[in-house]
Amino acid sequence: MSPSSPSPDDVRIANNLRRTIELTELGLALRRAVIEQRNGPSEGGGIAQVMHEIRLAKEQAWQQSQS
Repeated sequence: MSPSSPSPDDVRIANNLRRTIELTELGLALRRAVIEQRNGPSEGGGIAQVMHEIRLAKEQAWQQSQS
């Protein structure tokens, strides 16, 4: 059984997912650079701060969706 070619919707969805991932990576890198510029470079401190901010934002969004 040969695989069928992807539908136009599948191609569009895959392209959108790729772009979303690329933009997320760029956004995280930019935020990390801003934090490191503000606080100075440290061993993983910039990315730790970015991840902390993401967790806080997720918690805040979850709390707002519950009310």
